[in-house]
Amino acid sequence: MSEYYNPGVQQQHPDTCAIKSQQLIMEDFGMDVTEDELVQIAEERGWYNGVGTMPQNVGDLLELANIPVTKRAGANVFNLVNELAQGHKVIVGVDADELWHNGTDNERFMNWCNDFWGLQGGNHALVVMGIDTSDPNNVQVLVRDPGSGDDGKPYPLAQFMDAWSDTQCYMVSTDIPAPGFSEGMENFDQELGHLTDVAGVAYPDFQIFNDISMGIPTFMPMTDFVPPLIDGAVMPMSPMVSLTNAYFDFANNVIDFNDIFSNSYMFNEYLDCGVINDYMRPTCFDGFNDINWHDIQPMRFNMPMDFDRFALAGMGVDYNMFYNDCMSQFNAIGDYDSMALCQQQLDIMDYCDCNSIDYSTNFLMYM
Repeated sequence: MSEYYNPGVQQQHPDTCAIKSQQLIMEDFGMDVTEDELVQIAEERGWYNGVGTMPQNVGDLLELANIPVTKRAGANVFNLVNELAQGHKVIVGVDADELWHNGTDNERFMNWCNDFWGLQGGNHALVVMGIDTSDPNNVQVLVRDPGSGDDGKPYPLAQFMDAWSDTQCYMVSTDIPAPGFSEGMENFDQELGHLTDVAGVAYPDFQIFNDISMGIPTFMPMTDFVPPLIDGAVMPMSPMVSLTNAYFDFANNVIDFNDIFSNSYMFNEYLDCGVINDYMRPTCFDGFNDINWHDIQPMRFNMPMDFDRFALAGMGVDYNMFYNDCMSQFNAIGDYDSMALCQQQLDIMDYCDCNSIDYSTNFLMYM
């Protein structure tokens, strides 16, 4: 039996992993309900028929319990981390064989063959507890697995992503953070609504990486892969792995933010800036609106209470000088949240400069 085994995590029926996952999350929200009670409710509503739960119905029990959720396919590791950073609880669909039966060369090869020929898709649901980034070269995903009963078992990120990809990276996340009494939430800042930093990167900077991740493919096309065990061949690095490497290089002060757009990181070959812009604009607008403008006088301007991005665009200032002056003044008065949000705007400008995008028209003045 695994050292991580917890009988309270183990599902009671062969096909109730999604129901058990939802029950575990309900417990995190302080709700006392049994797996069998949820099975009965799911059967009555057509969400469970004795052969498992359809992906589109995962999360329905949570919503019935007034815990709103978001369901999405095509997610990536940055999206996953973003939900966790906001204190949200997350259920993912996986190919369990790639987690449970992946310890030998033969098992890994068979899993690869199943992926290549499309013979194995998702067959299991579990809860992602967190991401251990203490060793950037060996990132681990921590799970609560109803199938095995493991509570907090770590899996290497690459192995987890391989298992998750078989469901097109399907994810169900709560829209609200778990209460402070829940495991792992004791030090979460409920008022702030997110972690102050993610693996050494300030949360506003992390948001930019999350937006960029939306415009690149999670994995190489399967035809671009070669079997990992034949003649010592190695599968080529995916664009998302390249972005992750850039993230940790930035977090460890190896590079400046604008250096992530250099030829050193192959994800740049796959950027879809139209998609990225659509995701980055709300980040830009929300961040701009959250800056406490009226506490400073950048470049000697008196900032009105209703100062907005259109006003800045009409001032004709050098945006780089303006934001740097803002950061200096916020630092002087100890408003580090506003300081971080000004840095976020500078990051967006770096993204624009490196991809021939006009910051003013594409972001500040965009309606």
